[in-house]
Amino acid sequence: MQGQVGESCIKCNTKLYRSLTQPLYVIDVAHSGEDREDAIRKVIKGIEISIDKNHKGLKVIHGRGSKSGQATIKNYVLPLLRKEAKRLKAKLVQEKNNPGAHILYFN
Repeated sequence: MQGQVGESCIKCNTKLYRSLTQPLYVIDVAHSGEDREDAIRKVIKGIEISIDKNHKGLKVIHGRGSKSGQATIKNYVLPLLRKEAKRLKAKLVQEKNNPGAHILYFN
C-alpha cells in the first residue's frame, strides 16, 4: 500500500500526512451472503481503496451479531479492524446510531 496514513519519511523520519479529502468509504460485508474469507478480503480491499483514494475513513457494515452466540461476520471483522487500526495508527469506533457498523478513521 503506497502512502499510508501516518507513515514517516525514510530520509528524515518526519511524519507524513496525506490530505484526506474524500468522505467515508463504505463497504457492506453483512448482507450479500459473505462468508468469513469473503468478508475479510472485502475489508482489506476497502482499507486499500479508502487510503489510496484519500477517504477520511472506512465504514464497515458488519451486522449486529447473533443473539444465540453463534459466530457471525462481526466476530471475524472486528479483530481485523482493531489490528489494522493499530498498524495504521487509525481510530476505530462503533458507528453512533448503528451497532452493526464500525468506522476506521485515518486522521
